[in-house]
Amino acid sequence: MFELMHLADSGLPAGGYAFSSGLEGAYHLGLLSSGAALEEFVQCALETAARSDIPFIHSVYVPKEMDVEQLAVMLQLYDAMMTAPAMRRASCTHGKNWLRLLVQLHPRAGLDDLRRWLADTGLPTHFAVLFGATLRSIGFAEGPGSQLFLFQILRDQMSAAVRLGVIGPLEAARRQQGLYEYCARILDEVDGIEYTGATRTAPQLDIAQSLHDHLYSRLFQS
Repeated sequence: MFELMHLADSGLPAGGYAFSSGLEGAYHLGLLSSGAALEEFVQCALETAARSDIPFIHSVYVPKEMDVEQLAVMLQLYDAMMTAPAMRRASCTHGKNWLRLLVQLHPRAGLDDLRRWLADTGLPTHFAVLFGATLRSIGFAEGPGSQLFLFQILRDQMSAAVRLGVIGPLEAARRQQGLYEYCARILDEVDGIEYTGATRTAPQLDIAQSLHDHLYSRLFQS
């Protein structure tokens, strides 16, 4: 449990705080006019992650042994689901940073072989797929890993909202705590869905992401 809690630490140099996942674009579109509007947006982001990302994480755990051929197919399919350039860049950059970090933290997990394979094949390094692959290689169970994935999204969204001045730190902490039950519920809803059943459920998030490259000034990379 301590090892998993370490990966949830906001101080880890994984790069997640550089991305707002469309929240900054939504802010400039006027969609985050109140704390309640922010919470509704974050709920959409969490449900989208549960229905589009968690199935990929689950599918990494299905084979008895890591299947790199299936991993390649999953990375390519995930890449095809990316509708905005900023979204794709953020996912690949975050995935590359995450893998580099875990290679250093867990040198005996064989992750350096995974990193070399990705470099040799030129496959996109999407975060959700590599998140599942790295956690399985280290030895973490699927359930806690999926919880950690949604926790990181929720944490980063609230942090981005604070830095944009949408809400203050105390309200962000309160609203984050209030959404843990929601996270557990949507994880139950997608339990057992494989990557072929992944769907994107909130096109407004993709629109907000698409706006990001056209912002005159911005704090985040996505």
